[in-house]
Amino acid sequence: MFGMVWCFQCGAPYDEDVSECAECGVATFPSPPQPAEEVGGPDEEQLAYEFHEWAYDARNGLEAELRALGLEHAWLGPTLIVCEADEEAVDQAVEGVLRARLPRLDKSKPAVVYELGDYDDAHKADILSELLTEGIAHEVDYAGNLEVGEADEEAVDALFDRLASAVAQRQFGPGLPGVEPYEVLEALFFSADRLRRNTSDSKAVEDFAISHDQVVQLSLPWGYDADFWRSMLDAADELREALVAGPDPIEGDAAAEQAAEALRELLRRYM
Repeated sequence: MFGMVWCFQCGAPYDEDVSECAECGVATFPSPPQPAEEVGGPDEEQLAYEFHEWAYDARNGLEAELRALGLEHAWLGPTLIVCEADEEAVDQAVEGVLRARLPRLDKSKPAVVYELGDYDDAHKADILSELLTEGIAHEVDYAGNLEVGEADEEAVDALFDRLASAVAQRQFGPGLPGVEPYEVLEALFFSADRLRRNTSDSKAVEDFAISHDQVVQLSLPWGYDADFWRSMLDAADELREALVAGPDPIEGDAAAEQAAEALRELLRRYM
């Protein structure tokens, strides 16, 4: 009498001598998978992980690890469903599978070293996670520097650029769909230009307040340098604070006029 095995992705049953699913191509296991709707209790949140780019054997290894850990989970094709409360354990399982498949750094070939001393722990973790995900062999030496093969230098440079862009995006606002960044900067420039000459210009104050409210919500637009954008936001905030504070008993409107001049000068090269 033959026993049964099941595909962990689609749940198809097979005789126990069948080692992989004819439809999904992944391995079979001796117990059926958990339905997605049964992962977690009725009040528990779920998380979804996408593994479309993972090879079959990598998904097989992750399934085996999740079963060994006893973590509730289900698959919808290559999408893994888990309990939100298990996120850390699942992340560790994913990292373990990636590390097991990672090629070793070939010390006989030329290497490139990246100094990571200026990065915080979160950014370092992101870098190492991306290296694992992309399957790039690497080592971190005793000084905390990253070493990769010279053949992977271009891919690693692109990885650093991508992460730097992501960090820059997180520093700014969520974005304003339908709002043109150039038009917001133009409104800031012209209102600052008028305020540097007359901080009592009510129309300029109103225009500045509207454009300031918009610019702090914008994400970093394509083509603008992150350092410029941060300096511009700081200058706009300084002008707003000066206008809210009002004239100084001794120096009058000097602080607001200077802040307006500084903001105008920053924006002038983009006009």
